[in-house]
Amino acid sequence: MGSHIKSNNSNLQNLAPGKLVLAASVAALFSSLSAPAFSVDSEALIDKLREKGVLTEEEYQEMRTEARAERRAQALKEANEEEKKAKKAESAPSELTGRFKDGFSCESRDNQHSISLSGRIHADYRSFDIDSTNSNTANTFDIRRAYLGVSGKLYNDWTFEVTSDVANGTLEYAYVNYKASDAAQIRMGAFKMPFSFEELTSSRFIDFQERSLVNAFVPAKDQGLMIHGEPVKNTFAYAVAAMNGSGKNTDEANAAADGMEIIVRAAVNFAPMANLSNSVLHLGAGYTTGTLPGNTALTSGIRTEGRGITFLTVNAPGAATDETDRERTGLEGVLAWGPLKFQTEWVKSAFENTTAAYDREIDAYYGAVTWLITGEKYSDFYTLNGMRAIVPNRPFKKGAEGMGAWELGVRMSKIDAGDLAAGQFTGSNKADAMTVGLKWVPVTPVRVYLNYTQTDFDTPIAVIGGTADSEKAITLRTSIFF
Repeated sequence: MGSHIKSNNSNLQNLAPGKLVLAASVAALFSSLSAPAFSVDSEALIDKLREKGVLTEEEYQEMRTEARAERRAQALKEANEEEKKAKKAESAPSELTGRFKDGFSCESRDNQHSISLSGRIHADYRSFDIDSTNSNTANTFDIRRAYLGVSGKLYNDWTFEVTSDVANGTLEYAYVNYKASDAAQIRMGAFKMPFSFEELTSSRFIDFQERSLVNAFVPAKDQGLMIHGEPVKNTFAYAVAAMNGSGKNTDEANAAADGMEIIVRAAVNFAPMANLSNSVLHLGAGYTTGTLPGNTALTSGIRTEGRGITFLTVNAPGAATDETDRERTGLEGVLAWGPLKFQTEWVKSAFENTTAAYDREIDAYYGAVTWLITGEKYSDFYTLNGMRAIVPNRPFKKGAEGMGAWELGVRMSKIDAGDLAAGQFTGSNKADAMTVGLKWVPVTPVRVYLNYTQTDFDTPIAVIGGTADSEKAITLRTSIFF
């Protein structure tokens, strides 16, 4: 517009003095108009100037041509700007933006797509009062876990995770999950099977440094397919799964006994139904049924909660061509009110091998009481599928007065395999454990555990210099996750 006015002013200088005053007034009016208004109204004004005799025909034609060119240029500019806006609006939802909230992730603006980098480090120290015949009771520092993984979602419905434990060289998770709704999802790959509240609680968030003795008898991680959902949020959840039954990251390898193991689980939280705030009234049940090759140990070496002595192995009951039927039944309960929580589980494992005339059962159970001394409420971190991260009311940070969250707990565990006869097991077929723990959560992703664990054996265990009927351990862990 500026060049146009300059040209117009040049033309006006050639006018007669009488006309010049009128033309100058019109030029001043032109310059007060915005570009769009100028382009639209200038021709009408130029027409008036010609009618008044201010402009000659030659001047009129020249100024009208310039005005029309200006209008076309302005229209083209506006069209280009609108096109750019449309393209930006179209591409904006798929643009990823990075953020940090206890972890690193990128998410599209429409929340349909995301990808996150995750990991955890568990740096331990263990000290024992005895020396076993293997290296398990050596006083040692240890990297218990060092996970690194990637997870994300596509089109809001498809989620995935790939996680490896680089400290132990194992694949921990590798699955794809499709979410039709909160009530109906399907997952396939390597993941945690739906059994045991304690197991479903991530190792990042467990109450004590290690899980209880019961954990030796639950499916844990395996390869398979699962249908699951939470039809009533925070109130009812279910899962049905089929798995190899061979353990973490292990393919089925025995064609003679390669049947799938089936798992079902259901859990209910009665607190919302009873309108109880700051509370958890959780009851869950699980069941598994499947087969094992007859020459497979029914349990691998079971270690103490201090990760010390391997005190029990249930021997294989038959030959490789036999099948051993395995059934597991589990009950779980969680009662919480404010900063107090009681958690318990019972698991019965039944094994039957008709060819070897073998029919035995093993019971395992625990009860644990924990107290968040700093006043956080367990209901804030509860889900039907395990506890989540404790978030301190007053985080421990530089320049702040917070002390983080502190938790005190005690747990009693027991394994009773008294149904096993001599020769059907190695070690002690009965054991009791007590763990007392103190946990500090300075900020949400960081935990420090200090545990004392004593395990008593019904049958003395061979150690260096003789036998021992108990093991005492003091353990320490510093952990971080993102």
